[in-house]
Amino acid sequence: MSRIGFYRLCLLSGLSIAVLGMPATASAQDMPAPKPTAQGDGNDIIVTAQRRDENLQDVPLSVAVVGKDQLSALKFNETSDLQYLVPSVSLISAAGPRNFGFFIRGIGTSTFSSEAIEGSTAYVLDGVVLGQSGASVTDLPDVERIEVLRGPQGTLFGKNASAGVVNVVTKRPSKEFEGRASVSWAWPDNDRRFTAYVSGPISDTLRFSLSGRRNVRDGYVRNLYDGRKLNNRNEFGFRGKLEYEPSSDLTITAIGDYFKRTSDCCIWTLAEVAGTPLAASPEGKALAAGIVPGLGNLEQNVDGDVFSNARSKGFSLQGDYRFGDGYTLTSITAWRAWQSHDGLDSDSSPDNRLNVNFTDFNQHQFSQELRLASPTGGTIDYVLGAYYFNSDVISRSTQIFNGIPFPFFYREVRIAAETRNMALFGQANINLAERFKLIAGARVVNERVEAAKNRLDPRNNARDSANASVDTTALVWRAGAQYDLSHDANVFATVTRGFKGGGFDTNIGNGILREVAPERPTNYELGLRTYWPEQRLTLNATLFYTKISNYQTAGRDPVTSTYPIVSSEAKTRGVEFDAAWRPLDPADLTLTLGGAYVDAEWGRFPNAPCFGGQTVSEGCTLLPGAPPESAGVQQNLTGKPLPFSPHWQFNLGGSYGVALSDDLKLKFDLGASYRSEQLIAFPNNPRARQEGYTLVNAAIALAGKDDHWKLSVYAKNLLDKDYAVAMFSTPFGAARSLSQFRPYESRRSIGLSLDVGF
Repeated sequence: MSRIGFYRLCLLSGLSIAVLGMPATASAQDMPAPKPTAQGDGNDIIVTAQRRDENLQDVPLSVAVVGKDQLSALKFNETSDLQYLVPSVSLISAAGPRNFGFFIRGIGTSTFSSEAIEGSTAYVLDGVVLGQSGASVTDLPDVERIEVLRGPQGTLFGKNASAGVVNVVTKRPSKEFEGRASVSWAWPDNDRRFTAYVSGPISDTLRFSLSGRRNVRDGYVRNLYDGRKLNNRNEFGFRGKLEYEPSSDLTITAIGDYFKRTSDCCIWTLAEVAGTPLAASPEGKALAAGIVPGLGNLEQNVDGDVFSNARSKGFSLQGDYRFGDGYTLTSITAWRAWQSHDGLDSDSSPDNRLNVNFTDFNQHQFSQELRLASPTGGTIDYVLGAYYFNSDVISRSTQIFNGIPFPFFYREVRIAAETRNMALFGQANINLAERFKLIAGARVVNERVEAAKNRLDPRNNARDSANASVDTTALVWRAGAQYDLSHDANVFATVTRGFKGGGFDTNIGNGILREVAPERPTNYELGLRTYWPEQRLTLNATLFYTKISNYQTAGRDPVTSTYPIVSSEAKTRGVEFDAAWRPLDPADLTLTLGGAYVDAEWGRFPNAPCFGGQTVSEGCTLLPGAPPESAGVQQNLTGKPLPFSPHWQFNLGGSYGVALSDDLKLKFDLGASYRSEQLIAFPNNPRARQEGYTLVNAAIALAGKDDHWKLSVYAKNLLDKDYAVAMFSTPFGAARSLSQFRPYESRRSIGLSLDVGF
C-alpha cells in the first residue's frame, strides 16, 4: 500500500469513530462526570500510564506523577524542570535543543546526529509521540499532570521508549467558564513571564480551551568581546482545544499548538586550562581578557554569531467511542513539525577559526494510532492496537575552518532521513483470582530508516555523498504478575524486553553514513505499593535491573573534534521510592519525598574513545585495528560508571497553608533536590566530575478565597549553588583543558508573581 493510501486509511479510521458514535439527539445530561486528576489527596491519583484511566497505586510500573499545583507553586515552567521533581531523571540540554536528551536511571541519548537517531526516552504530548527530543524543549502553561514512566515501556508506548516515557497531559476544556492569568518577574536576569488560560462551553455539546504564553529573559553569560549577554531567551506559544461530546458514548477532541523560541544561545565557558597556554591560542586570549576558568565562570570571549532558534507546531484529532459494556475505541491522528536554526562560534575565541551553522533543520511527522480497550473487572481485560509513524528530516549545515586549504575544512552538508515505524500491540491482565493476576503484553515492530548525505566544499571544488537504509523487525514483550496484599497494598514482578530503532550516524564531520544498531533493553522490576488511609500516607518502592545491548551514546572525540555515536553495553540497577503524607483536615499540609539509588555502569565496552589528553598509563591504547569512531585510540570502559548518572538522588517537597481569615490565607511551599557526585562527560573523564549538590526552591504566597488571586514571592536555587550539566575537551585548547555548560538554573533567582483567576 502506498503512503498516501495508508494516510487515507488512517484518517478514515478516525472519522469512522465519529460516524459510528453520532447520535440522533444529545443533551448536556448525557455528559459524564469529570474524571479525577493528579491533585487528589491520598489514593485517588488517576494516570494513563497503561493507555487507560487507572489508579496510580494499581499500576504495576514505576511511575512518578507531577501535578499542576506542584508545578505552579514553585514556578516550574519548563520540561527541563522535571529533573528537580522526579528522582532518576536527568536532562542534558547544552548546545541547543538538537542535542537535548532525557536520561532515566542513567540511560539516555544526547546527539547532534538526530536526523536518523532518536532519543531513548519517548516524549508523549496528549497521546502523540514526538519524534525529535528537541521538540520537547518548551514550557508547560496548561498542564494537568506529567507522568514519568521509568524503565523500558515497550508494549503500549513502543516508539523510542527504551529508557522510559515522559507523558504530558494538558487540561481538558471545562464545562463552566473559567480563566486564569499569571505574570511574573525575576532577578537578576530580568526573567519576565506571562501566561493566560481560558476555557468553557460553546454549546451543550461543544467546549473549548485556549492558552497562551510569552517568556523573555536576558542572558547570563557575559561576552567580553562585545558586551553581549549570551544564553538569553525569547519565547511565544499557544495551544487551543475543541472537545465535542454529543453523547456519553462519543468524545472528539481537536488540538492545535504552536511554540517559537529565539535566543543568543548556547555558549559554554572555560572550566579548566591545562598548563600555560600560548598567548595567541584561544585559551591564552581568554585568560588575557580576564576570564578566570572554573565552575563559577560565566564569561566568554567570542566574535562570531551565537544563536539558537526553534519552532514547533502540531495538530491532532482524537476520537473516543464507548460501546458495549465498557469497551472504548480510540483513534489519534496527528501531524507535527519542528524546525531548528542554530549558529555557534565553535572555536570559542575572538579568532575567526571555526564557525558552524546548523541551518534549516526541518522535521515533519505523521502518526496514527488505533486502540481498543476492554472493560475491566472480568477474567481478562486488555488493550489492543495498531500504530503507524512516519518522520521526514532535511537539514543543511555549514562548517567553516578559515585559513585551512585542505578539502572539507570548508563544507556544506545536506542530510535527508526518513523513519517509518509500524506496529501491532496488545497487553492483557489475566485475573486468575480475586487478588492475583498475570500480566502479558507484546508488540511487533517494523522500522525502516533511510538516510542520504551530500558534502560539498565549494572553495576546493570537492564533493562526496553517501546513501544507506536499514529495515528492522523486532518483538517487544512484557510479562509479570501482581498480587493484592490487601485493598490498599500490592506487590508486582515484571520482565520487559524493549526496543529502540537503529539508524545512522549523520555527523557532519564524516563522509560516510555509519550504521548504528538498535538498542535492546531487558528490564526486571519488583515493586511494592501501599496506602495507609487513616494516616493518608502513601509509600511505594521499586527494585530494578536493566541490561541494554547496543546502547547508543555520543560524545566529543578530542582527536577528530566530532561527536560520533558509539554502540556499547550498559547496565543499571537500583531502587526507587516515593512517599506522600497528607495529614487529616483541617491541616493544609502535604509532604512528599522521592529518592533513588542508581548504580549505572558500562557493560562490555572495550573500544571506547579516549578522553582529551588521556595517556597510556591512564588506559588509552593506540591500536591499528581500532574502529572508526575511536580515531585509532581507545580505552576500556567495561564496568566503569555511566556518565550523567548520580548514585543518589532525593527530592523533598512540602506545602503548608494557614488561614488568616475566611477570605485570606498564607501558603508556604518548599522543594529540595539532591544529586550525588557524577561524571558529566563522555568519553569518561575523571576530571569532568560534578560534585554532589542540593538545590532549594521556596515560595511564600498570599491568596484569596479559592485561590481566585495569589501574590507570591519565590526563589529558585535559593542557596546559589553553582553546577554544570556537561563538560568536554575545549575546542582548539590544550589536550587536557575542559569547557562546561552551566544552565540558567545554576544560579539563584528571586521573583515576584501575580495570579488572577475566575
